[in-house]
Amino acid sequence: MSSALAALAALRQLQIIDLTHPLHPDIPFWPGTGYGAFRYEQINLLERDGKAAGLFEMPEHMGTHIDAPNHFVDSPTSVDVLSLTDLLQPVVVFDITSRAERDAGVLLEVQDIVEWEARNGRVPESAIAFVRSGWSARWENANAFRNGMRFPAISRDAALLLIERGIRGIGVDTLSADNGEADNSPCHRIVHGAGGVILENLANLELLPERGAFVLIAPLPIKDGTGAPARVIAFADNGRGTHG
Repeated sequence: MSSALAALAALRQLQIIDLTHPLHPDIPFWPGTGYGAFRYEQINLLERDGKAAGLFEMPEHMGTHIDAPNHFVDSPTSVDVLSLTDLLQPVVVFDITSRAERDAGVLLEVQDIVEWEARNGRVPESAIAFVRSGWSARWENANAFRNGMRFPAISRDAALLLIERGIRGIGVDTLSADNGEADNSPCHRIVHGAGGVILENLANLELLPERGAFVLIAPLPIKDGTGAPARVIAFADNGRGTHG
């Protein structure tokens, strides 16, 4: 058996976890200028045209998506030129769910990272760092998900420490890694300034272990794009089967 097929056989022994929300017109979206609801319409009908096809329209930064470094800093790295190697990385998960239940504006803080490392060892270099807040349970209620732009996110100091650890990107199960109370989007500027990517609106983070999984990020390669919708797929040891 070739090494590639041997790797495929090994992957099939892992749990495959889809971290992606489906796209449809009722999903939450950023309430900024030019943004709007996801739009889908059928342009071919099987009964009429002998084939079925649709047209969709959406901003780059909608649904489960990736932010490329050129989203917030002057960078040559648009979404279409992201390294494929950088999009296949180990993942670590920080859980702030219990605090988010009490405070919608809670942030991942440096102390959370310190406590995680006390249990698991140093955050591995090149990892993608996910922050689980439980917020994805609100996904089907756009107003509750936006919550007046007050939702869990990541603090400036925590972002700086993760970059110091050498991570390749961060991800959240909320609308943004910087919530509406953040001044000048510090998390985005820190991570993008270091060449890292940001994933937002992730699903099913509760199915991942704190450490030991890896993730495959597959964005649409929009030429010169600052981001794109992405299918985000995790592989973990904690059981067999597929969730998605």
